[in-house]
Amino acid sequence: MVHLIATLLIANALKPTPDQTKAIGRLEDKLMAPSCYSQTIRVHMSAEAEQMREEVTGMVLAGKSEQEIIQYYRAKYGETILVVPDGMAGHLDFGIPISVALSAFGLLAFGIRWTVRRRTVQASATRTIDAGTVSPGLIHRIRRELGEEF
Repeated sequence: MVHLIATLLIANALKPTPDQTKAIGRLEDKLMAPSCYSQTIRVHMSAEAEQMREEVTGMVLAGKSEQEIIQYYRAKYGETILVVPDGMAGHLDFGIPISVALSAFGLLAFGIRWTVRRRTVQASATRTIDAGTVSPGLIHRIRRELGEEF
């Protein structure tokens, strides 16, 4: 904690270079605000996000690399602090929605195919037989078996 306070004091005395400003912006876009985990620290307006912005600026001005800063916050808050988590958590965050989308697409395709096939079978079953293509003997036999007079 003392190291962090010293870093912040150094940061207040120095102005960031253009490269450092870009690094600060990239880091602010990679870290989630720990108060709600719904926005990055760049845009979130909580006290925690403000404190993290100051810490990130101080660490960048003190010469820490982006990876070192990310590791610091990952150790402090866990994978949830990262916009795009590393490791298995990252695969789950992106793999599950993709799997769900592919499954939904497969079910939709199956449903469409099943509906089209069912309608085709129904349409062919409801077609009327043209009397000209059926022999008169068959028609007479059907009428006799049904017991109806036409």
